Amino acid sequence: MIKKILFTSQILLFFTCFLFSDIIVKQDKNGRIIVSNRPRIQTNRESKNATFIRPSSSIAIPTGYLNKIKRLSRKHNLREDLIIAVAKAESGFNASAISKKGAVGIMQLMPETAKNYNVNDRFNVDQNLEAGVKYLKHLYEKYNNIPLTLAAYNSGETAVKKYNGVPPYKETRNFIKRVMRHMGLGYSNYFIRRTRTKLFKYRTKDGKIVIGDTVPQRHYGKLEIIQ
Repeated sequence: MIKKILFTSQILLFFTCFLFSDIIVKQDKNGRIIVSNRPRIQTNRESKNATFIRPSSSIAIPTGYLNKIKRLSRKHNLREDLIIAVAKAESGFNASAISKKGAVGIMQLMPETAKNYNVNDRFNVDQNLEAGVKYLKHLYEKYNNIPLTLAAYNSGETAVKKYNGVPPYKETRNFIKRVMRHMGLGYSNYFIRRTRTKLFKYRTKDGKIVIGDTVPQRHYGKLEIIQ
């Protein structure tokens, strides 16, 4: 019993250390549990219980960036995990990142988006992060739907309107899946068929009533589920 508790604790510690990595858990033919972020899982003959392989491409969140994200999450009442996942998917927290299309910084701001949110220097971490969070907040309030929010962030609101949903762009769909995977959300069937989802009704701190498809991190009063 004690061994099982210790083993479970090891697994939880492993997942905590690499929360934003793509983790694969498998059992080999000898019954050993293998935890890794690699598609091809290796085995260790010396291990009797489990083999833990250190992720080769995990991206740690710099403490300074994480603190800024936490502050912006509270300031703009937007999910912290959404902000972190977008930042990781867009740039891997590289403030100097530049895409082929000209997007810049941690949140990969395009010139027009930067202009709309009064960003003078797209390479400035504070300006880049806050503008990206403001834009995400705008999109999330508009669509009340994470996949559509991400689709608009990646391909633009015009494209979402044109196709009345997620555009059939491979890049956009891969971006949505990647971000949602970082958030721990599965959406593999989204592009095949739409299923009816529950809607949640809640009240914000300023008294505003919101109806959306996700439970907020902070809400006030009774949380109602609308079938």
